[in-house]
Amino acid sequence: MAINARYLFGEAWSIARSGARQTILAVALIALGLYVPGLLVLLSGNLGRLATMGGEPPSVVATLEASADAQAVAARLAADPRVERVRVVTSPEALDRFRRSYPDLGAALAELKEAPFPPTVEVYVKPASSADSPKVAEEARRLPGVESADSEEGFDRRFQEAVRVLRGAGFFLGGLLTVAAILSVASAIRLALDLHRDEIEIMRLMGATEGAVRAPFWLYGAFEGLTGGALALGLLFATYAGVSRFLFLHPHPVLSIFWARFLDWRISSAMPAAGMAAGFLGSVLSLGRKAKVSV
Repeated sequence: MAINARYLFGEAWSIARSGARQTILAVALIALGLYVPGLLVLLSGNLGRLATMGGEPPSVVATLEASADAQAVAARLAADPRVERVRVVTSPEALDRFRRSYPDLGAALAELKEAPFPPTVEVYVKPASSADSPKVAEEARRLPGVESADSEEGFDRRFQEAVRVLRGAGFFLGGLLTVAAILSVASAIRLALDLHRDEIEIMRLMGATEGAVRAPFWLYGAFEGLTGGALALGLLFATYAGVSRFLFLHPHPVLSIFWARFLDWRISSAMPAAGMAAGFLGSVLSLGRKAKVSV
């Protein structure tokens, strides 16, 4: 008994309709299992851009009060023999730097009436004195007009580690939810086998091969996963679009960092593919317990 496309898709659709509740549950679990890690990857990807802006990171960043004399503070800091050079970053310069790093937020930032970033002095400590960065920051805090001063030693490394932890947490949680989705697909397949018991027996009596019996269930599982993956991608884009719209109407220079750019096409296309693989795996696990599909 040869397998043809019309029979294959017709039987898969019949299986889906006969267990509609289980089908919807499996699709929802797959969508949830891919949406959660996708959301965390989206957040970590946008945060990761902060760590890859380029340029040498400063050793100490001193945040100034609005009324402070930035040049005077910079001169005092530059007089320290451990300091190699200093750089004054005004509020407009900080805003311009942010716009260059996040060009997608230009429209939202254009609504701001004044620069939201305070003036700062970036201090670059000599390589031989890099261990003294905390001491330089402590002395900078005592200067008039300095609101705060923080040592940035190892910040990039710690920041990148935090981004990796966030991304890893997303994949771990997504993996647990995907396992639950696979088990849900397997359960739906077993229920479908019970519902189609008589039909499978008739097919065997007519000489159907084991592949012809299993193929519609494989396709059904793969279709469940593909639908769940596509749904997860759609929900993720809807979340991104909704939050981006809210930030456009209510600009926020910090929260906007998390929503500067959507997932690239490779990750986006991988979500439906991963869902299809999960659904197919669930059907294989359900049908592969015995050499033949039992009825």
